[in-house]
Amino acid sequence: MTDPFRDGDYRDEFEWEKEIRKDDDRVHDYLAELPRYIDLPDEDKVISKRIRRRGSSSWDDDFDAPPDDGYDDDYDDVPEEDFTRRRDGSDVYTAASKMAIDLTEYFAVEKDQAAARAMMRALAILGKLMARSLDVLRLEDGELITFRIALTKRFLSDINELIGEYEQFPDSIRDFFLKDAFTMRDDMLEKIRGYRRDLKRK
Repeated sequence: MTDPFRDGDYRDEFEWEKEIRKDDDRVHDYLAELPRYIDLPDEDKVISKRIRRRGSSSWDDDFDAPPDDGYDDDYDDVPEEDFTRRRDGSDVYTAASKMAIDLTEYFAVEKDQAAARAMMRALAILGKLMARSLDVLRLEDGELITFRIALTKRFLSDINELIGEYEQFPDSIRDFFLKDAFTMRDDMLEKIRGYRRDLKRK
């Protein structure tokens, strides 16, 4: 995916959405192959080779790393306190990480295979939400509002997918997780409205 921190604020939200979707396709391709090759020492290279052989348009010629965060950069430049103080992006990271911690406790003891698979998929979605929230945390206040809108719309899509997985959870825990997901979804809708107001003021 094109790095917004190098390319400037010239795209509208729909152009950013197109870039983000490309990255999502790459993540999907990678995760589809990962279970088969996860124990190999050079799993990333093997998966990359297989995806290229299939002719996937999501896998660029110069892309060899697993698409875990969407960029080749690391996130050492995000101060630790940004994850906990009320800065844009910290809410997504905190909510997703809390759900992931809660979920791993149930996943560790779940015996029903269908429920366990749903939990595994839910954990993958939560991991993606956490990784994507770092992209917002790296921005200065008020910077790249169109990118924020596009990314928050992608958060909404991920949360809706997460809700679908939560619906398959056992009755005893389903409502507990759904409540948090619905709250998070409402927060994202309000966030988009706020971004659009900020955009109008510019």
